Amino acid sequence: MTTTSPPPSDPTDTGPLTPTDHRAFAFLGHVNSGLRRYLCTLARHGVALRREAPERARLLLDTVRPWPLYKGGQFLFDLMEWEDLMVDGAPPPVMPTERIVSACTLPVQLIAAATEEAPAAARPVPGQRTTAALDLPLRLLTSTARSALLGAAQDLTDLLGTPAHPTGTDGDTAHIADTAPGPEGTEAELPPLEAGFYLYEDVVLGALAVLGPLLADHAPTDSASSPGS
Repeated sequence: MTTTSPPPSDPTDTGPLTPTDHRAFAFLGHVNSGLRRYLCTLARHGVALRREAPERARLLLDTVRPWPLYKGGQFLFDLMEWEDLMVDGAPPPVMPTERIVSACTLPVQLIAAATEEAPAAARPVPGQRTTAALDLPLRLLTSTARSALLGAAQDLTDLLGTPAHPTGTDGDTAHIADTAPGPEGTEAELPPLEAGFYLYEDVVLGALAVLGPLLADHAPTDSASSPGS
């Protein structure tokens, strides 16, 4: 009895998945890679801070450990198995500090606007409810416009102050953004990731180090009080 071998598979055949499925997975893979790069960069900043300023690192962690945001972050970090994502494969390139701050600016603005204490009205006035409803969007719009103007001014300053064609020692074009100074030294000099017990703490320390100036810019006017109050 002879058997008939199956016909050769068509290399263009994608099976039951459609081109849209593949494009969707490509986008999700890009998001996954970006998240890994983001977390690994923060963790490396955290390792640098823990090594170079251990007393400051200890005080920072002691301050945030009782807070729900820290505990919730630890729960999500473990639940989503982000450690596996971070240590799986070769280390990703360092994400420039400016890109991390830019990605977090709008969320910080939203939180700051939502938690800002509104002045209490002594008595109802005509149009008070409409004014109150528009207050948050207007404050957010003002803050966003201010950040956009500051960002444009900084971009213009960088453009005017940066050589047109910087080159490295090997003659290739240097990646200025990837070697911009970070809070604990140049990003090219960041120590490698340390998997294990300290990984989540390093991510938190890195976030506090990189995003500290952004958070400080949105501190309430009476920020002289203790951090835990």
